[in-house]
Amino acid sequence: MRSVVIISLVTFVLIFGSMLLVANHLREVANQDESLPELSPDDFVAAERLLQDMALERDRLQQEKEKMLALEQRLAVEEKIVEQARLKLEEVITRLDAEQKIYNEEKEKSARKLAKMYEAMKPNKAAPILSSLDMEIILEIITRMNEKPAAKIMSYMDAGLAARISTRMSMKGAG
Repeated sequence: MRSVVIISLVTFVLIFGSMLLVANHLREVANQDESLPELSPDDFVAAERLLQDMALERDRLQQEKEKMLALEQRLAVEEKIVEQARLKLEEVITRLDAEQKIYNEEKEKSARKLAKMYEAMKPNKAAPILSSLDMEIILEIITRMNEKPAAKIMSYMDAGLAARISTRMSMKGAG
């Protein structure tokens, strides 16, 4: 964007600079030689057309400059909006991380409490209750139990379920 403005300004300067040089040269020539031929009406028309073209180019360059400034202002506003959104997102992420930590702590506390509760029960009574739970919950509880009570409870479970629990525990690296 800035390069367009710079190129436009350089072009503008070159056009008007060359016009000034030509005008100065014509004045010098006119001062040196009073016997210059008179300009024809076509010369005046061409000069007038050139001046109009230069004025149009100047106006076009001014419009482009204004457009560039408007775009720069719009970009600055959009960058500010994006930065504010980024900051809000970081706040949300921080809050979610804190809530996730609390959730994990509560989940851990609950699983430890359930593990103690099932350890205190007779294995033949605890096994059917644990067997009816979701596999993830069973794993959360069993992995937090001491080995002997967990083994006794699993011995009262269906052999297929006990095998799936053992497999999942070995995959998690627990037990």
